[in-house]
Amino acid sequence: MRIRIDGTDAEIAYAVNKIRTILPVGSVSPITRRRRRAYTWRVFINTAPKRETRWIA
Repeated sequence: MRIRIDGTDAEIAYAVNKIRTILPVGSVSPITRRRRRAYTWRVFINTAPKRETRWIA
């Protein structure tokens, strides 16, 4: 799943940290500046598939 986050640098940092605690994150794109709005940035987060761990019995 791909998640797009728009906001200030502090909002993006907070959101990325919260998402990492809930979902397994595969990759985070470089932060790009939105041209039409001052102090607004955009980042994309790709979530990885859920990790499956097998118990050895």
